[in-house]
Amino acid sequence: MIKTEGIEFFFKLANGLVSLPENYYIGWCEEAEDEIAKAASLGDLTELAGSGYARQAVAGDDAEMIAAPAGDNGWTLTTKKVTFTAAGGDWALAKTRFLATSSDDSGYLIATEPLKSGAGVALLDTKSYDCEMQIASEPPA
Repeated sequence: MIKTEGIEFFFKLANGLVSLPENYYIGWCEEAEDEIAKAASLGDLTELAGSGYARQAVAGDDAEMIAAPAGDNGWTLTTKKVTFTAAGGDWALAKTRFLATSSDDSGYLIATEPLKSGAGVALLDTKSYDCEMQIASEPPA
């Protein structure tokens, strides 16, 4: 789901009020997607921490952020796959992945998406999980 900050970011980007970031970042949080307010910011999320967790970078270019037509009137924006790996301990249950413009809480929360249909993922030490983000929009005809 595209968040209010994501819409703000794209409007500002279109009007030259912000610059295209070198990287976007995919992260994980403990909240279910329906628990995250539409107007949430990065600081509102309970992001995972420790045991090797870090947001994963996706270059802000057409090789790693791919836009394509979808449906009758819509478009999708799909990131490359990134890998999250637990190291030095198990991770808490993450229910939602998110796309942000920064590796810390200073950027914009662009969108959220449930992990594994909302059931979540809890990585055990040394285990990995691959994921990507896909933002889809199909305006009315």
